[in-house]
Amino acid sequence: MRNIRRQALTDLSKDGIVLISIAERGRFLMAKNSTKIRTSSTHTWMQRIIGALMLATLTIGQPVLAEAAPIETPVEAIVAPEPEPVAAPAVTLTVQDVLLSVCQEYGYDEACAKTLLGMLWNESTNVSTAIGDGGKARGYFQIWVKLHKISVACAEDLVCSAEWSLNYLEAHQYPKYPKYAIQCHNSCGAKNGYAAKAIRNGKRLWDQPLEIDQEAPIELVTNQE
Repeated sequence: MRNIRRQALTDLSKDGIVLISIAERGRFLMAKNSTKIRTSSTHTWMQRIIGALMLATLTIGQPVLAEAAPIETPVEAIVAPEPEPVAAPAVTLTVQDVLLSVCQEYGYDEACAKTLLGMLWNESTNVSTAIGDGGKARGYFQIWVKLHKISVACAEDLVCSAEWSLNYLEAHQYPKYPKYAIQCHNSCGAKNGYAAKAIRNGKRLWDQPLEIDQEAPIELVTNQE
């Protein structure tokens, strides 16, 4: 029996078949069954592990539905409206402004302008269309238009009539003899107090701005900055 067990394997070359002993065959079958059992058990556990892994994968792999942040409507940049250009206040010329400008053009100062202002008030009280002396005298300074050969338009224009009156004063020794020159605008030899009254009115009214009383605008370049 021992000899039989010791007989390991007899190799028969016929048909390439390997014969094994009964004892060895028995151990082989037992080992094979044991392997099947382990294999079956291992297979079951592997299936469980694989199933668990698949479940975990499915669970982890599912997309997370996070609450979407509200989409804010873009706020347009608030552009402040451009300020409307503020027009420079129009310069309103007064009678005093015009008379002073005329005198400065001739090289005189405020005293000249006050003189013209007093004469103008004596003659027309600042009425451009004033008519006197039976229709002979016209305008601000009541100039006799036919006698002195000037137009009514000039007599009724503050600049033109002031320039004519200043020239007339100069022709009668202004500024050397101001009172005499002023009196000659009314009548050189008359003693009616015309010159004194003109000087008083000029000083009194100088700080009381007088509006220009004529329809046509006066285009006058002043030295104001």
